[in-house]
Amino acid sequence: MVMTMELIKTNIPPLDKALGGGLIEDSIVLITYDTYSQGWTLAFEILRRRIEEGDFGVIINSVLPLSMLNMELERIGFDIFEEGEKGNLGIIDVFASFYGIKYNQPYVYYTDMDRETYFPKFTSLYRKMLEERIKDRRPIGIQLTADGFAFLLGEERELRNLQKNLAEKENARLYEKRKRPINIVLLNRDRVSQRYLSWLALYSQCQIDFKSQEGKLEETMLIRKSPLSGFRPTTRIFKIENGKIIIT
Repeated sequence: MVMTMELIKTNIPPLDKALGGGLIEDSIVLITYDTYSQGWTLAFEILRRRIEEGDFGVIINSVLPLSMLNMELERIGFDIFEEGEKGNLGIIDVFASFYGIKYNQPYVYYTDMDRETYFPKFTSLYRKMLEERIKDRRPIGIQLTADGFAFLLGEERELRNLQKNLAEKENARLYEKRKRPINIVLLNRDRVSQRYLSWLALYSQCQIDFKSQEGKLEETMLIRKSPLSGFRPTTRIFKIENGKIIIT
């Protein structure tokens, strides 16, 4: 069976150029960064641009209460609550599910779960969101963060969950007629083992690595991997200035 994958633009011109043209639908984009990097915000800038094209954001949160996450995103002017109220995103809140936070917003999905029940309950929440909110829109998923899931579940268990999820994605690609997602995985390299990073790199079709510089606002941005034929690994400079992400 031949499956043609659509090229999806991030609508961030220097990023699309560096990637060889954009992102392939149903691909996994791994964004890694160090402790003091702001590179993780790039995922939300991509989401902002894709929402403008009619796509739907799916934030999978494992690390922060949502009020704290929203404060972190103020630096680029992205408001998860505002976008949720507009019907542009939904949140699967694993952090809230583990620690008993009860949100009233209908676009925040959570349930009681633990290490043993996480994967089937997560899958059920996603299916519910797909039916209620995503519908025929393209999901732009942001896993916030892979290191957070490693902390909650353990690296070995999370890698096995990832393999199960890849199998579900493949079945969905084969048998479900809907727009295929873009999946962005955020990873703080300083919080996980090299082995865990190596597995995530294997399963990712695109990889972007950020390195902060002591005493400087600019960060080094290495576009390491893309499946597009026109791609060549390249380095760019990344910074946030006056609430705007700048890539040069």
